[in-house]
Amino acid sequence: MKRNSRKKTEINIRIGGRLKRFRIKNGISADELAEAFGIVKDSLLRIENGSTGLSSEYAYILATRYNCDMNYLFGGVISEAERIRVQKDVREEDSQCMARLLHYIADLVAEK
Repeated sequence: MKRNSRKKTEINIRIGGRLKRFRIKNGISADELAEAFGIVKDSLLRIENGSTGLSSEYAYILATRYNCDMNYLFGGVISEAERIRVQKDVREEDSQCMARLLHYIADLVAEK
């Protein structure tokens, strides 16, 4: 028996709705996101309405290019304490990167 790939599932509807809310909230047009995914706009709209599932490749693009939180997208819940811990870790990593960059620039300037 052939499975109907256009059948909407509750999971696809939820994820698609969250994707659409994320896209609109962040001012990303359907055309822009479809282009980032390498698909036509109609295919993106099918993902957003739940007719088609979101692939891991597209989720990766959302996370890396658009900084989309996968917990939000897939309906996971993150505690406030975990969110604060992650933010602190990110700030610390950013500070370390900035320090390395400034040292590198200072070394370049010192060479001249």
